[in-house]
Amino acid sequence: MKNINTGIIIVDMTKNICIRSTEAASSICVEGEQVPGRISKLIYGAGNKSETTVEERDYLLEYSHSTDEGYSTFTVADITELNRMELENRILNKSIEYVQDAVYAIDREGRELVLNRIERFMPAYREKLVREMMEVFETGQAVLGNYNKYITLDHKEIHMLSTLVPVKDGDEVIAVLLINRYLNRIQETLSRVQNLQLKNRISGNAKLPDNNTSYTFEDIIGESKSLVEVKERAMKASSSNIPILIQGETGTGKELFAQSIHNASPNSREPFLAINCAAIPGTLLESILFGTKKGIYTGAENTEGLMEQAGEGTLFLDEINSMSMDLQAKLLRSLQEKKVRRLGSGKEIPINCRIISSVNEDPEKLISDGRLRKDFFYRIAALTLVVPPLRDRERDILRLSNFFIEKFSRIYGKFVTGMSPQLEELFMLHKWPGNIRELEHVIESSFNFIDNETYLTTRNLPNYFQIKANEDKFSEQRDIMNTSNMEMRTDSLPQLLNEIEKGVIMSTLKKNGGNITKSAEKLGIKRQNLQSRMNKLKISKSIVFDRED
Repeated sequence: MKNINTGIIIVDMTKNICIRSTEAASSICVEGEQVPGRISKLIYGAGNKSETTVEERDYLLEYSHSTDEGYSTFTVADITELNRMELENRILNKSIEYVQDAVYAIDREGRELVLNRIERFMPAYREKLVREMMEVFETGQAVLGNYNKYITLDHKEIHMLSTLVPVKDGDEVIAVLLINRYLNRIQETLSRVQNLQLKNRISGNAKLPDNNTSYTFEDIIGESKSLVEVKERAMKASSSNIPILIQGETGTGKELFAQSIHNASPNSREPFLAINCAAIPGTLLESILFGTKKGIYTGAENTEGLMEQAGEGTLFLDEINSMSMDLQAKLLRSLQEKKVRRLGSGKEIPINCRIISSVNEDPEKLISDGRLRKDFFYRIAALTLVVPPLRDRERDILRLSNFFIEKFSRIYGKFVTGMSPQLEELFMLHKWPGNIRELEHVIESSFNFIDNETYLTTRNLPNYFQIKANEDKFSEQRDIMNTSNMEMRTDSLPQLLNEIEKGVIMSTLKKNGGNITKSAEKLGIKRQNLQSRMNKLKISKSIVFDRED
């Protein structure tokens, strides 16, 4: 109550006259005049305290005592500034509630004094935050624009610029105020801008001519030996015009290789045309490749086939093993003669396009099964490039994952910076039968289940992938437990026993939906013992996708 103006009023109750009025009281009761009604109410039992306003000043009146001679004493306090401070404090507190930045203040004992909607940090991060604030108590100096990254209790990654300000009473620091400016929304906005830039790059890449392509060798991501080798061979082959056969499972990126070869070739400014032979019926495919003469069938017009349209560019025949044997023979003749005859026409038209083909199976097997002509194979495969499946490129899995995370963060305006360790482990264990296409699809689908998280976790995975990955994981454990399989292994006995135990525990956890208590009961051990074994064997509940007990 510093600097509050006070006073005293003494009233003669028998005459109802003010006989004494000092300082702040003089505005309420004038000496020698009648007692105002506001004081009379206190005298006659309307309460011991009363607030009143006189000439725009606020006063607090409080009855003190009475004497036997009929005199009553009252104290008066001018509380105008106090009421103003209280109003300002209410406005300030309400403002703090609604500001976008986080506001936090502590005293020397670390007690919270001011707190708005600041995120609840994990203990280790909160300790770091408090340590930084405690340093300001010692230095007495403000810290401006200090970048910090924290993890909240619900595992959100928060990026902030922190300002630490000392609150002083004279020379003594009595509190430290922290103001955190959230950067997540700014980064999300930047991601949207980057996404627009990415779309512009893809739609109008200055490095790429207008030739129906989007990719170059720079877009082939990976450092595994098998990929680097095939990439080097493809780059060398791009300078010539030889026909190339690209062999690889579905989803390995065969067309990406084909486009890259075309864009590295001397004829990169010529068209790149692609067609999936498996997606089009044989008769229609023939007319698309060779073209038609008007009137050959109802509605037919004079049209150029793709082999003509490609000019001196590249025609990519995807999944050429789906082409009928008859059409293979017709195409073989055109490639040998470098001439094409439109359907219904006897005129031969010269062609000079490069043919790049792809198959998703072993060509030798296709030939032996009668699905690929041997002479046709020799014509289209002057060079064969074998693109490795993703399961044989383990060191590329996480790099590709981070690439797709960055890509879809831009597209969907999210700020996702990586994956949880459990998800990384799961991705490394998965066999990826759909290869890179499957990986890309899984990550894109996961973005539909992200709110404000900055890391992908197993919780974000689409259901079908969770089930499939779970099956793969436990299938692997069953293989480990197979006796005949163990006879072929050279592991020590303790290693084998640990793997058997790990498989049994994981299988039990799966059957019980990840519930540790129920799993322990099923295994006939205490819950604490099961948790101890899980820690020793590095079994994470993420294997059953973080389902809570």
